Amino acid sequence: MSHFPNERTLMCEVGRRMYAREFVAAHEGNLSIRLPDGNVLCTPTMRCKGFLEPDELCVIDLEMNQLSGARKATSEIRLHLEIFRQRPDIRAVVHSHAPHATAFAIANRPFPCGVLAEPELFLGEVGLAPFEVPGTDAFAQSVTPFVKHTNAILLANHGVVTYAEDLEKALWMTEILDSACKTILLSMSIGGPQQLSQKQSRALAQARARYGFADARPLDDPDVDVRSNLLFGGQNAANGFDDDYFGT
Repeated sequence: MSHFPNERTLMCEVGRRMYAREFVAAHEGNLSIRLPDGNVLCTPTMRCKGFLEPDELCVIDLEMNQLSGARKATSEIRLHLEIFRQRPDIRAVVHSHAPHATAFAIANRPFPCGVLAEPELFLGEVGLAPFEVPGTDAFAQSVTPFVKHTNAILLANHGVVTYAEDLEKALWMTEILDSACKTILLSMSIGGPQQLSQKQSRALAQARARYGFADARPLDDPDVDVRSNLLFGGQNAANGFDDDYFGT
């Protein structure tokens, strides 16, 4: 055991919550926490997140040298380390296959802006990284263009990764994103989502600052449509749902 028992207990609890929510199946998904000593606590490979025990967790350094743990650390830790390198403010990463968010990822559809209040407030824009084989350096680097400007990224044909200053908040972001994706998909059976107005969307985006969340969008520029996914060159702009976004 390391000198960080609280982090180990929390990681096991978050793993159980992910499994109970069906965000992961079998041995899918992985979790990490940047420890106060600069090393990283993470989940082991080939272990169900619903049944983790604190002494099964691994500790690695930032060069992927394993310092402790009877099992080998997850191969996808490369993704986590890339996020930690890009974002010194981040202390925890959650990678899952949350089903509704993953539905958007396998359809290669960016998460739509300006539809639901909660993701506007607590997530902002969501990245969509291109597919790369999991566990590889290319997979880790696929998120690099998005990490500095987001706290959630859809991984094309794979899953989703969220990250925050603590592990529980990173899980919350997964929950918010998956719930929003589920609601949007449900709305398709009754006519599809309707975007908020530009004024309403801008007010939500500006409110993020009051909650202590940074936003990379130029919110002070009245000519910028914050309902567009600016990370994707304006894809999913206003009035883009029916003909372009959902392909109907």
